[in-house]
Amino acid sequence: GYHDDGESWSHDEGRTAVFLGDIIDRGPTVPAVIVLVSQMVRRGTALFVPGNHDERFSAFLAGEDVVVAYGLEQTLEQLEQLDDETRGDVLTRFLGLFLVSPPYLWLDGGRLVAVHGGIEAAMIGAFDTEIWQFCLMGKVAIDGPGQVRRLEWAPDYHGTTLVAYGHTPCPQPAFVNCTVNLDQGCVFGGALSALRYPELDTVTVRAREPYFVPGRMASRVEE
Repeated sequence: GYHDDGESWSHDEGRTAVFLGDIIDRGPTVPAVIVLVSQMVRRGTALFVPGNHDERFSAFLAGEDVVVAYGLEQTLEQLEQLDDETRGDVLTRFLGLFLVSPPYLWLDGGRLVAVHGGIEAAMIGAFDTEIWQFCLMGKVAIDGPGQVRRLEWAPDYHGTTLVAYGHTPCPQPAFVNCTVNLDQGCVFGGALSALRYPELDTVTVRAREPYFVPGRMASRVEE
């Protein structure tokens, strides 16, 4: 139900889009996505919470030692194809989104949380470094240097606030306890999903093609 009204995208019913982060890397038109999200947020037709890819890009721009991988190389390549003025505008828009965004949004009088990676019930309403990392990455286990393993957190969530999140792809929108995973792996050839709230139904649009093939998948394809 969204349409381009000439200034940004808006909805005839006055709905607000909530972007759950990772608006960069792995897609074919990263700068255009940054501009679209920025325009909608500035216009007041969208909200945004950051993802772990957004955090890594921000760290890269700040001069930190970041490995250029996991799709960041695609983002940088696309930015290099822009002229200096356009590139500067896109980067300003991105930092304008990231630097002012909270780790999670607590919406509808406390009935809904929008977050990228996940959140535990006891974290809602608070903020510290541990909560920031959980919001970006969900629950993880460290198996060794550079070896991070994602763990399921939704089965242990027993809060009454609905948590809409992404980060870990699954085939279909997954309702577990009072959570819903809306990451259907669009960049891997899956789908892009949205939760219509408060109706609690989902809308899913299939990807036109796989936009990113992880290393392990690539080796199998070559074989």
